[in-house]
Amino acid sequence: MWYSPVGGLYLSLLLFPHERFNSIALLASLTVIKTLEDLSFSKLSILWPNDVLLNNRKVCGVLCEQYKKAIICGIGLNANIKKFSPKIDNATSLLLESGQNYKIEELFESILKKFESLYAGHQKGMLKIKEIRNYITGIGEPVEILTQRGNVNGTVFDIDDDWALLLRDESGIIRKFYYGDVKKLRW
Repeated sequence: MWYSPVGGLYLSLLLFPHERFNSIALLASLTVIKTLEDLSFSKLSILWPNDVLLNNRKVCGVLCEQYKKAIICGIGLNANIKKFSPKIDNATSLLLESGQNYKIEELFESILKKFESLYAGHQKGMLKIKEIRNYITGIGEPVEILTQRGNVNGTVFDIDDDWALLLRDESGIIRKFYYGDVKKLRW
């Protein structure tokens, strides 16, 4: 569910990556984390593939769509949102966590600057998966992955060097996922 009230930062980036199309959502999530760390936030994590959590609550969502050789990467950061819909029970904002308002323009500039730097390194093969792995939440935990082909239950095993999620399914087989929505079965 997308919820985009006044007070959030919403942006889309048009990219033409040479490689690693499937890792752009994780790269954008890492960008947001690095930006928030600069603002002295901690307890940040990534719920693969596209949610940034702050204190185990969603503070940012990333959505990427591929069209031919382009990727449109949308980022929605809950910056100055005071209240969420009752239908959304696991969201937070920078304002709710810190008690202060943030200038949307400054957040935008910081995210864009960090993204440009990380993206350049990523396209040159200089950014390694360990940068992401340090922030991934849920390794060893039971999840359900929702895909276009159906749902798969299992335990998060790891993130591989190709930036894909490795899931040990209920039969013990390790399966690789590049896309899908992850639903934690236990919070």
